[in-house]
Amino acid sequence: MKKNFLVALMAAITGLAIGYKMPKNKNVGYVMISGRITNPEQANKYFEKVNEVVVKGCGATTLTVDTDTDIREGYDGPFTVLSQFPNKQSAIDCYEGPYQEIISLREGAIDMNFRIVERNR
Repeated sequence: MKKNFLVALMAAITGLAIGYKMPKNKNVGYVMISGRITNPEQANKYFEKVNEVVVKGCGATTLTVDTDTDIREGYDGPFTVLSQFPNKQSAIDCYEGPYQEIISLREGAIDMNFRIVERNR
């Protein structure tokens, strides 16, 4: 009985900790980018501006940047980025607004897929 209580208590504490870390807004927006870097020098100029424009300017949080993605299916290159926005609309507004100013920096440097999705549980 004492062991079951301890297991239940640990599970409850773990659940609270995970719940605390989860976004409070259920409709968080994400930008998913995958592709191939074709000109690393030019891509670095783009990445410097992305940090300034998207992260600092639009309030995004970069969750991961992986330049060696393990691709099991599909045709994208080994480059993946996942960023979080307060909601889907803020990701759309950033893409249609400030982000447009830096798109030219990635031309000829990165071939990519760009998707805006929403967590809607």
